[in-house]
Amino acid sequence: MERAAQFMLRTRSDGGPAPGDIRNIVNRGRRIEIEANRKALLPIIDIVLTCGRQNIALRGHRDDGRITESEPPDNDGNFRSLVRLLVRHGDGILKEHLEKSGSNATYISKTTQNQILDCAMSIIRSHVRENIQGRFISVLADETTDRAGREQMVVVFRYATEKEGKWVVREDPVAVVDLVEEIKRTGKVSEEEEVKMSGENIGNVLTEKIKEFTGAGSATIVGCGFDGAAAMASENVGVAAVMKRDNPYCDYYHCAMHSLNLCVSACCKQPDIRGCIATIKELTSFFNMSAKRIDALRRAVKTAAPERSRTRLVSLCATRFLERHDAILTLCEMLPSVVTALEDMETWYSPDTRNKAGQLRRALSSASFLVALFALESITAIMLPVARALQAKQMDAVTALEAVQACTKVLQSWREQPDERFAEVMTKAEQAAESLGVVIKPPRCASKSVYRANAGDSDDPIGYYRVNCFLPLLSSTLQQLEQRFGERQQTSFKLRDLLPAYMKPWEEVESALLRYSDFLDPPQVVKAEHELWRTMWTNKPALDRPRSAVEALDACSHELMPNICKLLEILAALPVTTAEPERFFSRVSLAASSIRATMTEDRLEAICMLQVYRQCPAVTSDAVLEVFSKTQRKKNFVL
Repeated sequence: MERAAQFMLRTRSDGGPAPGDIRNIVNRGRRIEIEANRKALLPIIDIVLTCGRQNIALRGHRDDGRITESEPPDNDGNFRSLVRLLVRHGDGILKEHLEKSGSNATYISKTTQNQILDCAMSIIRSHVRENIQGRFISVLADETTDRAGREQMVVVFRYATEKEGKWVVREDPVAVVDLVEEIKRTGKVSEEEEVKMSGENIGNVLTEKIKEFTGAGSATIVGCGFDGAAAMASENVGVAAVMKRDNPYCDYYHCAMHSLNLCVSACCKQPDIRGCIATIKELTSFFNMSAKRIDALRRAVKTAAPERSRTRLVSLCATRFLERHDAILTLCEMLPSVVTALEDMETWYSPDTRNKAGQLRRALSSASFLVALFALESITAIMLPVARALQAKQMDAVTALEAVQACTKVLQSWREQPDERFAEVMTKAEQAAESLGVVIKPPRCASKSVYRANAGDSDDPIGYYRVNCFLPLLSSTLQQLEQRFGERQQTSFKLRDLLPAYMKPWEEVESALLRYSDFLDPPQVVKAEHELWRTMWTNKPALDRPRSAVEALDACSHELMPNICKLLEILAALPVTTAEPERFFSRVSLAASSIRATMTEDRLEAICMLQVYRQCPAVTSDAVLEVFSKTQRKKNFVL
């Protein structure tokens, strides 16, 4: 009888097979009861999913007990308020469920909320697991500390896949890991022992999470992308070394965004540039830490340029890449208004504000600051488009390198012929100095220099600042770009020569292509496909030849050249930046706010994942209900 009850008889409304429990067919009343249970639970699931996607807190100060239509004296949370709203607006099935169900079967508790979120999380993971099945993937990871003091590591999979007949690159977050707790668990560290955040420990946690997610043989890891921290990047004792042990094709790639940011940071060694950066930091902190000063700056901006939309300075953050560039460009645009606001503050009642405003106004009015500021602006204007482009998910390694190389060529041309570019810098600096009532002239210099050529023996300010400010800035930036994006990094991207825009003969690409011979047919077949692929593009115009891996995949026939497709897919999957883990941290900080800092790790992970996969077609209320009903419940939900 029990086996018969568990037998699934499949019938469809038109007579064909469809899912159905034989007990529902024998007992019509049971089927009606189950359908009512499902209809009552669906709005509860929908509320939880909606709150998760919108980052709305579910729980309140007191959120236990039954729900009535009348509002309680205390705030019992958004979830219970939304349930109450549905009941008041005519959801009779939900109302009957809440009134007649036992206190242990209403499915409105925090435990049920967590279980619903877990079900949604499992659906998202199954969706991503299906997408990466048989694909070449790269693992991106980054870590930070959240409001609750937990060391969180975000794991992201990068891979190329087909969507609506077109190839696209996806970067899908798959896990948020509490590193300290996971190291304790996997490393069997006692509470008394020190938890070492070494590359070995972090690498073991990461590899275990990857195996737990991907399973055996579901995807091939061809790269890993981290920042430049020694614990992550070291090829001997870092996470990169641990990943390489288990995945022989998993090469480490330093985040291009971090590399570019470090290039900009390293150019601040010249004294005038270093002083300019320090002044900008003090200035933005001075204004942004007071609502009264912000209002004074806003009034000055609106008076000088009513059409300007931006009325606040951008903080010069050391880690937020785009803000570093935005801070300099914004200050250059708002400099006259900033000085006007500082002059107004010198008449305020507070002596601290008066003194600080006077100091900053005098610093802004110095010739060295003005020249350094507009020299930085010229460099920033070139670096900003590259920094923005590197954050795009569709950016592949070849396009990223091409953008950096273009930036390097422009700066190199400035270095070779600096007079024209520096003349523009000096023109802007002189115009700003004239509006401030300042004359740009070189400082007093020694008549004789022992350790370097004396550039201060002339009264010409253009000659002095070109040699002492602009040229050192250009030289240090170029040196950093060559070191961080030089030949050592480019050798990892030799698959670029497979793209039609860079096509080279077999002899020059053989070593790069056959490195992945385990995934390819015999070398003779690969060589033949390469010749065929090269011949296809021989007579095509240069503008029509794809320059990126995704464009090449769209033009490559998988049936005709399967090996070339695999190699292009590997190229598209290679890591470029860790921008996606950085973006995910923003969701973590918004979800784990100061009043939600006690949220458990699983709940935090599920809520953040719902926000990332808002449009995931697999995450529906019905799908969550199917997963939720697989576990034994107080009420029956299985049709």
